[in-house]
Amino acid sequence: MPSGVTTILGLTIPTVGGDANIWGTELNTNLGIIDLTGAASIVNVSSNYTATNAKSILTLIRVTTSGLTINVTLPDPGTNMGKCYAIKKLDAGLGIVNIIGTVDLQTSWQLSNQFQVVILCSMGTAYDIISGG
Repeated sequence: MPSGVTTILGLTIPTVGGDANIWGTELNTNLGIIDLTGAASIVNVSSNYTATNAKSILTLIRVTTSGLTINVTLPDPGTNMGKCYAIKKLDAGLGIVNIIGTVDLQTSWQLSNQFQVVILCSMGTAYDIISGG
């Protein structure tokens, strides 16, 4: 029987001498989780998008507005602690990327210029702007 999980990645902590015949399964599961931390997820959107809880540390959301306002809704920061989103407006049109979620004590954040990008990381209760904006 596992003796618990690690605090940051939630990896199973095997019990020495008590997890006979299941260490391989626990190790394979843990390696899959560790592997995801090194990869960035990339999402291309051109309509309203609700981000899911990130499996990797960084998710890049590339937005084409086509002159519209595109809403990108962030997941609850409390269930996404330590995960980051880079959100980038790709096109030169008049459209706006409206980021919905608590960002530096505001309930939304906007990108309006081509190639403008903001990197947001969950601190547990809100998202902090790490770069850009």
